[in-house]
Amino acid sequence: ELSEETGVPEDAVRKRMGYWLSNRVVRVANASSIHSGDITYELASTDDLADSTDPLHHHADEDESGQAVSIGAQEAEAMEVYESYIMGMLSNLGRDGQLPLDRIHNYLKMFVTGSDQNYDKSPQQLRAFLQKLCREEKLECGADGMYKLVQK
Repeated sequence: ELSEETGVPEDAVRKRMGYWLSNRVVRVANASSIHSGDITYELASTDDLADSTDPLHHHADEDESGQAVSIGAQEAEAMEVYESYIMGMLSNLGRDGQLPLDRIHNYLKMFVTGSDQNYDKSPQQLRAFLQKLCREEKLECGADGMYKLVQK
């Protein structure tokens, strides 16, 4: 129902609800519904917080590997948002526009702040993402470490 009401895909709702489950803000109302895929959530009570033997809380802990995968997927998804910023800043520089890693990193810190996403990546994470864009032939990196758009 939450997916239908918000227009957000079911898998995205489940990922986001995992955060609230792990922080014990909400809990699964019907434990048998976990395996059927039709999950009902409800707000957790103060009794739920005091009860560390809550089997539903342990279920969330047992599913850490699934959450780790979804966290990795969320990070990859977040980096995809930054791709549009990177492509935009390089295209604004013109046909021969190029920037070094540190300038791209600083621009992302300035421009992405205040939007739905916050840029909190390290230069090493950005470098790995830029290298991925180079492998996908969206960017080129010169010997001098300058990144530019692939000319088509």
